[in-house]
Amino acid sequence: MEKGKPAILVFGGLDPSGGAGILMDSRAACAAGAHACAVPSCFAIQTTRKYARTAPIPRAVLDDSLAAAGSSFRLGAAKVGMVGTRAAAEAILSFVAARRGLPLVVDPVLRSSSGFPLLAESALPAYRRLIRAASVLTPNLMEAEKLLGRSISSFPDAVDAAKELSGAADAAVVLKGGHFPWKGRLGIDIVAEGGYVTLIPPSGSRRGDPHGTGCALASAIAARIAAGDAVVPAVAAAKSVLARLVAGGFPSAEGRPTLFP
Repeated sequence: MEKGKPAILVFGGLDPSGGAGILMDSRAACAAGAHACAVPSCFAIQTTRKYARTAPIPRAVLDDSLAAAGSSFRLGAAKVGMVGTRAAAEAILSFVAARRGLPLVVDPVLRSSSGFPLLAESALPAYRRLIRAASVLTPNLMEAEKLLGRSISSFPDAVDAAKELSGAADAAVVLKGGHFPWKGRLGIDIVAEGGYVTLIPPSGSRRGDPHGTGCALASAIAARIAAGDAVVPAVAAAKSVLARLVAGGFPSAEGRPTLFP
């Protein structure tokens, strides 16, 4: 690791396509100026277009892997993506609880883009505690609706939803605009923090719907927070990183754009 470069923990699914999960987390963190210690929450067996199944990892292995990551570097932040199982949720909760003050970015990955559920019902109680422990939440539109238990039907409603989630979780919320259906609003991220709202416009041009953009953005945000950025500057910097990754990507064998050059 380069001298002076911050380190973060990334905890999420291991996607064998390399297009999302901790492999993409690590690449995005590096592009944002940080080193990533990566621990898989589970094996997320998928391609760039289709999710097959989740293969769990035993709790003891999760605990030992997290301990190894935590002892290797002084961590400046942690990013949690797909959790999958109760064991994984409880393992990362224990890790974070033992490191009070560690900024925690939670990307609430609840379903795959093809609609496959990615969080076991038995994991919900621990996952709710994990959300309450977050410093920053980065839901997309569907995930925000799921967390709130209601639909979001307009851009002003999305702004209100971000503020409501921020108040409920006592955390900054980045409501990602990559799937906003409203004319002229696509790609505008809504950042709600402490009762204030900031709109961050797209950075660069959009190229299809690349696999792994949510993972990349949340990890880049965590990297910038570890470097000392406040939330809004961290999001702006992370969006610039994401734009560079998108510009350098190429279609997978399945035809879907990826972020790997």
